[in-house]
Amino acid sequence: MKPELPDIERFERIVFKKKNVLNLLLSFSLKLLQARHVGLLLGTNHTYLKFLPPAQWDRGVMHKFDGKGISGFILKYFGTFIVKKNGLSPVRIYRDTQFGEKKESDGIISFVLRTHKEFYEKGLKILIIHNIQDKLNDFEGESVYSIHSYDGKDIERLPGLRINTAIVRQFNAKNFVSAYIPDYGSIVFNTICEDLIHIDEEKFVNVDQLKKRLDILISAIQMTSIAHIGSAKGRQAAHIIWRKEKSLRKTALDLKNMEIRLNAQKKYLKAVGAVDEEQLNMKAVNIPDGVYAFIDMVGSATIRKNFQPSDYFFILNRCHQVAADNANRFSCRVDNFIGDSVFLINASPFDKQDACFSISAHERVMLMIFTIASIFNEIHLLKSGKHPMDNEGRVKKLIDASKVDLSYRAGMEIGSAIIGPVGSQKRKIVTAIGKAVNNASRLESTGRSGEIHISDDIMSLINNACITQDTRIIWKAITESGFLNKSNNLYRAKFIDCYRRFFHITEEVIYKRQNIVYKEFSQDTSFMIKCIPDSTIS
Repeated sequence: MKPELPDIERFERIVFKKKNVLNLLLSFSLKLLQARHVGLLLGTNHTYLKFLPPAQWDRGVMHKFDGKGISGFILKYFGTFIVKKNGLSPVRIYRDTQFGEKKESDGIISFVLRTHKEFYEKGLKILIIHNIQDKLNDFEGESVYSIHSYDGKDIERLPGLRINTAIVRQFNAKNFVSAYIPDYGSIVFNTICEDLIHIDEEKFVNVDQLKKRLDILISAIQMTSIAHIGSAKGRQAAHIIWRKEKSLRKTALDLKNMEIRLNAQKKYLKAVGAVDEEQLNMKAVNIPDGVYAFIDMVGSATIRKNFQPSDYFFILNRCHQVAADNANRFSCRVDNFIGDSVFLINASPFDKQDACFSISAHERVMLMIFTIASIFNEIHLLKSGKHPMDNEGRVKKLIDASKVDLSYRAGMEIGSAIIGPVGSQKRKIVTAIGKAVNNASRLESTGRSGEIHISDDIMSLINNACITQDTRIIWKAITESGFLNKSNNLYRAKFIDCYRRFFHITEEVIYKRQNIVYKEFSQDTSFMIKCIPDSTIS
């Protein structure tokens, strides 16, 4: 095979200036793949019109040829007459059965024309039969051949395809290559350079060279397809433009919807502890103002004894799902599920990287409190049989039958901790370790059911905290819930007042506790935040 490649940049410069772009594609492709013959098939139906929508095609008509030597000269000027006389054109995409039903015709050309939708959705695909002569027998009919495809990235082996041996004999083909041409039909090659597609042990020997040339062919086909539309006139041209416009609009809408889904998924994965490669390789850092919380099932040891393992895990996983959903809702993060306990974090290493604003310690505390209170209220709905996650009320039935209560308590602290990746070579997580984390755990252990046990430092922050449009994340979260709007004219509110109204708590929200002691942990003064209205509990 000659090493020179035809100049695709020159092809691009002249293809939109040429009057007959199809002839240009033929001569360019013939040189590119060093083929014996190359031909174009027009996708059409009984009208034999050009520019028909591909969905209306039922046949491919041999339209143009080019080739090397005398045989190529004859094909170029008499090829369409020869193949028509020998019954090789048109190539039927479907055939009628004896019962009057349509069935897909065998053959690589009919396959290419028939599967145009796949090429539109997934990009151009080149189909290759590398050695036709191996299975060519003496009788007329069809044989199954090994076929490979190339989509611009990978070469894959496809299921065997039946092809018409009469076409093979007519052109004395040693190999065969075909590709779809959008809005036109297909291009077919008879016997390209054998070195280019030589296979040894099921692999193409010159795969890099093959891919390079097929990439150029794909580019040439794409440009030719667009340039050829320029020869359409009147209503035909309008229909083509409209088809492409609809396709572009649908693609744009699909991409937008996909972006929305991916962003939501990324946000959710981040909320439940997923980290990216950069975070897994980050250096451990000391964070002075992270907010940490633990929530834990009250009396879990007793509860476990009253359930079958499958029932207990059903309840536990519903509660964990509630925790994950609300962490996502209020931009906190589930660092880890530890048995029936959940470790929550709100700290700067897990903030949205492209955010153009910083999050204050006040807002981090407010977000965590809203997260935990929402979790507790939804778990209360779950055990009452009113949560949409359990429409059949299975959790309530299990709890009622076992005569146990399902409740959680929480502890929360703000302060210094080290955040970084920890674990083995095979499994790592990014987590927080430090005094504030330990304090949050101890506060949880000394807490009370359905309430958040907080330190004096947290209390000092929420006493002065306000929800405004400057606290953007919590403002957005509760606005999306329908709580903040113009009708209630609530553009600035003290956190405690807003919290009380959001969770419908009419009684005192916060009360003081004295002299808390747990193992080596003790605090003279701490505070409890109610999360569930007394009227709801009763």
